[in-house]
Amino acid sequence: MKPFGKRVAMAVLCAATLTSPFFLSGCSMSELWQGTEQSRKEIAQRSEQDQVQLFNQYVKAVSRYNRMAVMFDYANTPTLNELKAGQHLTVFNAPNFKQLQKELEEAKQVGIPYDEMKEPLDKLLSKLNEITPVAEELDAYYKSKGYTTDNYAKEQQLGPKYVQLYEQFVPIYADFNNVMHKINTDRLQQRLQQLRDAGKKNAAAAQEVHLRLTAVLEKIDSEKQLDVNAINQELQAIGDVSNGITSPKYDSVKTSVNSTIGAIRTYMGSKQDNDYNRMIEAYNHYISNLNTTNMNELD
Repeated sequence: MKPFGKRVAMAVLCAATLTSPFFLSGCSMSELWQGTEQSRKEIAQRSEQDQVQLFNQYVKAVSRYNRMAVMFDYANTPTLNELKAGQHLTVFNAPNFKQLQKELEEAKQVGIPYDEMKEPLDKLLSKLNEITPVAEELDAYYKSKGYTTDNYAKEQQLGPKYVQLYEQFVPIYADFNNVMHKINTDRLQQRLQQLRDAGKKNAAAAQEVHLRLTAVLEKIDSEKQLDVNAINQELQAIGDVSNGITSPKYDSVKTSVNSTIGAIRTYMGSKQDNDYNRMIEAYNHYISNLNTTNMNELD
C-alpha cells in the first residue's frame, strides 16, 4: 500500500478563496465591483485571485499525475519490480514523468504562488530532469524491440539506473505533494468559513464533505490500528451532510461521495491492495466531479 498523499487528486481552489465573504464571486475572473475607481482593496483581491489561479495550475498537474499513477499502477509496479529483480522485460510501463515535468515547468514560468513551495518544487524538477530522459529511452528501447538486437545490453545499463532514480523520486515527489496538500487544505478551510459566513448552506456543506472525507482517508493511511466503528460513524455523518444538499447541481457529486464511502468501507473490510486502489480511484473521481461544480450555483 502506498501513502495516501502520493495517490490522490486535489480539489482546486476557487479564485475567490481568499477574498472577503461579501465578494464571493465563484471561480471566474469576472468583475468584483461595478464602477470606475480601482481601490487598493480591489487590487489586492485581484492579486489574491491571480495567486489562487496560479496555485491551481500546480494542483491540476499534481492531481493529473496522481490519478494516472493510480489508474496504471497495475502496469507500472510490475515493471519496477521486474527491473529490481533483474528480469528481462519486453514492455516498459512508467508514470508520465514528461507530462508532470512540462506542466510544472509551465506553471513555474508564470510564478510560484507560495514561498514554501519553492524548495520542494526545485528538488522535484531537478529529479524529473534526471528520470524523464531515462524513462523515455527505455520506453523507446522496448517499443522498438531493441532487446532483440543487443541481448538486453541497454536494459542492463539503464534498468538499474531507472530503479535508482525512481526510488529517489518517490520521497522527493511526496515532499512536494505534501506541501501542496497542506496549502490546499488550509485555503479550503478558510473558504469553508467564508461560505458559512456568507450564508451559503449548500456550498458550505459541500466544502465540509470534502474536507471531512479527505481527513478520513488520511486517517486510514496514517493509522496502523483503525477504529472501524468510529470511521463508519464519521462516514455516516459525512453521507448525511452530502445527502442533505438540496441543489440538483450537486447530484453527480453526491453520487460519487456515496461511491467513495462505499469503497472506503470495502477496503476497511478487506485490507487488500486492489481495494485500496479502488478506494483512491473512487475518491479521485469524486474530486474530478467536485472540480467541475461551481459552488456559487449551489445556493
